[in-house]
Amino acid sequence: MSQTIGFLGAGRMASAMIARSLEQGYRVQVWNRSPGKTEPLVALGATACSTPADAVSNVDIVISFMADDTGSEAVWLGDNGALAAMKPGTLAVECSTLSHGFVLDLAAKITAAGYDYIDAPVTGVPADIQAGNTVFLIGADETVLDRAWPFMNAVGKRIVHFGPIGSGTVYKLMHNLLGAVHIAAAAELVAVAQKAGLDGDVVAETFATGANASMSGKMTLPGMISGNHHEGIHFTTGLRAKDAAYAMQLATDMNMSLPVGQAASDAFKKATADGLGDLAQSAVIETVKNNK
Repeated sequence: MSQTIGFLGAGRMASAMIARSLEQGYRVQVWNRSPGKTEPLVALGATACSTPADAVSNVDIVISFMADDTGSEAVWLGDNGALAAMKPGTLAVECSTLSHGFVLDLAAKITAAGYDYIDAPVTGVPADIQAGNTVFLIGADETVLDRAWPFMNAVGKRIVHFGPIGSGTVYKLMHNLLGAVHIAAAAELVAVAQKAGLDGDVVAETFATGANASMSGKMTLPGMISGNHHEGIHFTTGLRAKDAAYAMQLATDMNMSLPVGQAASDAFKKATADGLGDLAQSAVIETVKNNK
């Protein structure tokens, strides 16, 4: 008999993984703060729930996809939260990109309540997730990971085990900070090229095939050149700013200075403060252009 998965959140990434889970024969219960986002998932076969507690009732695995620490704390530990409603033996899997300190604290509370916890942020854009190309970045005890392996293997492409709880988040935060660096640097390239009168299409093609190309840069360059930051949003400026800030907090906690990462973090923080947080992360170029 297939397992039942309880999903907390139905944003872009979560919805893609829910669709993949249903395709693989899993039963799905889902809660989202904005109920309307669950309607397309119900059409695919998921069951919409009114609270996080309802979504985890009698499930085998709980998967959380929240935007930040505050959202994760609310769905796990808040009123009608998941932790108080899970049946014995339920596996708790946190796929959100969260601060390292919060992950350790949340894991301690969940394990103290008698449940196994996996630190499992993911990489991939929504289309990759739905196609089964998720990469899980794992921090967990190996025997606990064994419990989640069949599900993760069914819905994903690769499972990378970095070590104990928290280690998956360490890698994810630095991975996303590197993305912020690449995108902020690409924005400077485009801003200078445009001011110098270079053809945008030529710039994009040369960058994409050159030695300094990066996936993050290539994905965001078309939006930077066209100025269209409103359509086809895979990841927002605000979320990139949040992840970069969490990465810099991790560096501070480790008594490390990351000046390049700090510069990229500051660029996305300013772009968000400039009102661009809900737009695609390519919008950081607008702040770069306005820097004097």
